Amino acid sequence: MIIKNIGGVDTAIRAVLGSFFMVLAAVAADQHPFVAFGTALIATAILITAIAGACPLYTALGIDTNPQWTPQPRTGTKRELARQLR
Repeated sequence: MIIKNIGGVDTAIRAVLGSFFMVLAAVAADQHPFVAFGTALIATAILITAIAGACPLYTALGIDTNPQWTPQPRTGTKRELARQLR
């Protein structure tokens, strides 16, 4: 099971960077094919981690940018809440 360790801002940054590197690889493909291939591989890895929401390097380093949801404690019963609404 993959544990998601990438938050929303991190995902957005990875999506923008991955797209930028992919365009850069497409532009450089004619003049520098090996550089373009390497850039495309890096872009693919960045985009895959953005889509999956999990980064193996973050897991190895113990980094987690995904905010954890914590349930809110109940404040009262239904009758108490109904009285507050009146």
